[in-house]
Amino acid sequence: MNTHEHSTIASTKNGFAMLFTVLVISIIMSLAIGIANVTFKQNLLSSIAKDSLVAFYAADAGVECGLYYDFTVGLFPEDLPAASAPELLACGNNTFSKVADMSYTNYIVYRENITDANKPCRNLVFDKTDATINLIQSRGYSVCSNTPRQVERALEVRY
Repeated sequence: MNTHEHSTIASTKNGFAMLFTVLVISIIMSLAIGIANVTFKQNLLSSIAKDSLVAFYAADAGVECGLYYDFTVGLFPEDLPAASAPELLACGNNTFSKVADMSYTNYIVYRENITDANKPCRNLVFDKTDATINLIQSRGYSVCSNTPRQVERALEVRY
């Protein structure tokens, strides 16, 4: 075997080793990218689930506040003109202001006063427009700023 034949066989083996190495690296990279993609999606889903839970609890706290003022204190009797409804409601450390341009007789809307738009908040509606049903609706938001990541949950209590 001459030197030329020996170098041709060696370069073929080196070429195969290079091809095999590139193939193995490609497979490992594909697996790594797939795992990273699944991890990213799981992280996004868990973040949305957390935001949903925050919004739900905000709505739940709003309903409890509304029930307290309507059912226990009796601030919202039948045929209550919007002008006669309280301007502010205090719930825990939070206050709600009446939204005059959205309120009318037997339908009073309150919006939580917020200082940080990146924190959860809620809106309350006292609806007694149907003589047979009293309705309190609370909409909770994961963050008060209107962003694509904002999650809204609503709860209604009818009695």
